[in-house]
Amino acid sequence: MFTSIKSRLRASYILLLVLLVVISGLSISRLQSLNTHLEDIVEEKAALVELSSELNIQAESLASRLLLLFVLEERNQRIDIYKEIDQRNARMDAILNEMNDLVTSEEDQTLVAALSAQKTAYQAELQSTVEAIEFGEQSDAKMQMAGPTRQALRTFLDQANRLSERQSSMMSERQQAALYETDSAIIIAVVTSLIAILAGIIMSILITHSIVTPLNQVITLLANVAKGDLSQKANIKAKGEFAALVSSVESMRIGLVEVIKRIETSAQTVVSSTENMGETVNQVHASSHTQDSMANEIEGSVNGLTEDIRSMASHVSISRNQAQTAHELAQKGSSIISATSKDIISVASYIDETSHAVEKLNEDAAEVAEFVTNIRNIAEQTNLLALNASIEAARAGESGRGFAVVADEVRNLANNTANVTESIDKIITSISAQALKVSQEMEHGQEKMRQGVEQIDSVVEPLSQLEHDSAESLESLDNLNQLAQHQAEEAEQIANRVRDIVTTTQENNIAAKTLATLSDDLTGAANATQSATSTFRLP
Repeated sequence: MFTSIKSRLRASYILLLVLLVVISGLSISRLQSLNTHLEDIVEEKAALVELSSELNIQAESLASRLLLLFVLEERNQRIDIYKEIDQRNARMDAILNEMNDLVTSEEDQTLVAALSAQKTAYQAELQSTVEAIEFGEQSDAKMQMAGPTRQALRTFLDQANRLSERQSSMMSERQQAALYETDSAIIIAVVTSLIAILAGIIMSILITHSIVTPLNQVITLLANVAKGDLSQKANIKAKGEFAALVSSVESMRIGLVEVIKRIETSAQTVVSSTENMGETVNQVHASSHTQDSMANEIEGSVNGLTEDIRSMASHVSISRNQAQTAHELAQKGSSIISATSKDIISVASYIDETSHAVEKLNEDAAEVAEFVTNIRNIAEQTNLLALNASIEAARAGESGRGFAVVADEVRNLANNTANVTESIDKIITSISAQALKVSQEMEHGQEKMRQGVEQIDSVVEPLSQLEHDSAESLESLDNLNQLAQHQAEEAEQIANRVRDIVTTTQENNIAAKTLATLSDDLTGAANATQSATSTFRLP
């Protein structure tokens, strides 16, 4: 039934779990019973004892207040005592009602009912004593107090004490029962725990023995396999998981035997193959070395060609840039010369116009000179007339003195006019001379400008030809530059292909060296494999 480790462990765990559940159930039931007893003690018995004590105190207080009624003579003071007595009677009624609610047994209910009846009788006797005090004789009141009232009080206190003692006794019994149940629960829990521990120890010993014994046998078998002894079969009696383990170990041993036999056969084949491969690898290595040298030489030549093509492309690019600059300069020079020619023509036109203006100025100056000559003649005639007028005024005497003054002023004005016209004549003569000189200089300048325009026109045609030729040279250099760049790209691609060939050759050389190393390693590994497999002892 319990042949497998799983079933044995499961059974032991279930047994331990059952024991733990039993221990927990017993502990919980005992604790619940103990809790019930404690609640009963606290809620019922202790409350009853407390209420009984308070009831005794209230009854004795009533008796003491009743004695005060014999001492107090004022009615108002006794009224306060009566009020207090009524309050205490009400409190005693409330206590009896609470006690009646708390008791559960019939005997306790009988005692509480008897105590209530006795309290009623006590209150009746107390009322009789009060009436004797208020309405009767003092001696009758004292006799009532010392007789029936005191006897009723004593009976009430005795019954209250008996009830209190009964509740105290019952509370003690309940405490003893709770302690007994606690001790019983502890003993049961200890015994059950000991049984669970003992059962766990026994089951652990049995299960460990059933696991360790076949496990040690399997470990011994695996240790022999680890040492290389594959000749021993697994003769182990086991059940469950260990039977499967033993079967797997035996299958592993048989598989190792087959693998080792195959490894020995393969190692022998590898040794013979690597010996043949070693010669081929050496030949490939030598060919790769020669190919590597040739590829390096080709790479050097192609690199030199590429550099030459790059240099040519660089020079062509520089020539193209210079031709571009010359073309631009020719265009700029042609534009500047054309603009200069236009400006010179414009200046020549302005000079021609200015020459005409100077000639017109010279003609105007001649006319002004004629006007000045006429003004001078008029001034001279005016001077003669003024002189004649002065002579005539002198002849007239006093009557011609005013006219003589006027004649003098006119003469002075004529002299001034003559002087001014002489100055104007000089200025006009100078202007005419300068205008003539300017006209001559302008004619000379116009001749120089015409010569300059002719020379510029002679320069424009070669510059235009230069511009046309430079444009054709620039176009040729552009074509040559594109061709050089294309050749440089082609050379770069050839160089890249040669580099790839060199890289591939170097990689082949490295691969040949690696293959030679691997061949040696493989030969060593095959020999080591043969040596390792020879250590196994096969059946």
